[in-house]
Amino acid sequence: MLTQFAGRRLEDQLELYDEWADRFEELPLYFMTFHGQQNIKTVIDTMQHAVYMYDITHVVVDNLQFMMGHEHISVDRLAAQDYIVGAFRKFATDNTCHITLIIHPRKEDDEKELQTASIFGSAKVSGPW
Repeated sequence: MLTQFAGRRLEDQLELYDEWADRFEELPLYFMTFHGQQNIKTVIDTMQHAVYMYDITHVVVDNLQFMMGHEHISVDRLAAQDYIVGAFRKFATDNTCHITLIIHPRKEDDEKELQTASIFGSAKVSGPW
């Protein structure tokens, strides 16, 4: 993230590292300290706390597939995906908050373009909401 923020490879310019690190620390970023799969309720509760405590208005969730491994809603992965996306939509609406949900497409042949069907075959997560 620091490299992206600086817009350059800091490994090649170590004398600039401290300057960019100090600037990066000033950004109003908060990170959830989850390591491993978490269920949707735990993630939503943590997001709710962040909205209340820090006036968070934008949450980035990385990534949907990792969360889905913990949900035992249904044997149908599309139903589980739709449930999670629905929970995030409700949270965003109820808390006047934006959510960016990272969704990695399935592996496709290099020659084949990614399409909506590349995201578990469901269009529900690929539209604006």
